[in-house]
Amino acid sequence: MTTPVAAHALAFSRSALPSTASGAGPGLAGRAALVVLLLAAASAAWWVASRRAARFKPLRRRPGHDPAAPGNPATDTVILTRADLGSSLGTRATFVQFSTQTCASCPQVHRVLASLTETETGVVHINLPAEDHMDLVRRFSVFRTPTVLLLDAHGAVHSRTSGPLARDRALAALAQLSELTHLTARSAHA
Repeated sequence: MTTPVAAHALAFSRSALPSTASGAGPGLAGRAALVVLLLAAASAAWWVASRRAARFKPLRRRPGHDPAAPGNPATDTVILTRADLGSSLGTRATFVQFSTQTCASCPQVHRVLASLTETETGVVHINLPAEDHMDLVRRFSVFRTPTVLLLDAHGAVHSRTSGPLARDRALAALAQLSELTHLTARSAHA
């Protein structure tokens, strides 16, 4: 037998919480399915975004914007020199990393690129404090750190990436640059 308080609580719960009443249909199950679906969609979007962010992408050019030489007509190739970077370029490639003191991913990217330069001949890693190189930060629209530019042996900017960097991604970008350099050299000799 139920007490009057228990009967009142049961009646209140059925009226206030319709999804718990018998025959209420898919109310609670429907909400749970919606939450699961939203979590799955958000997770998929995060995964896609994180995979795309970790890739080296060709340098995009904005109409009317020439990062190579402000005020000069646009050229096809953006070149950075020893004077721009304050350090010698690699004979094969150069990774230019823009970092800040408060950047959480910068030390990890620095370690990856430093270890890469130890094993790959002719590859140099230059770490630039973004605060000290605002001219380059503006020229290359560096909005987050770490941002890494990949230069060929002549200082031409080939591609860029930002955020955490895995060694295999850096090696893939280096291999792509080497392949492009060999194709260009072959076509020049033909």
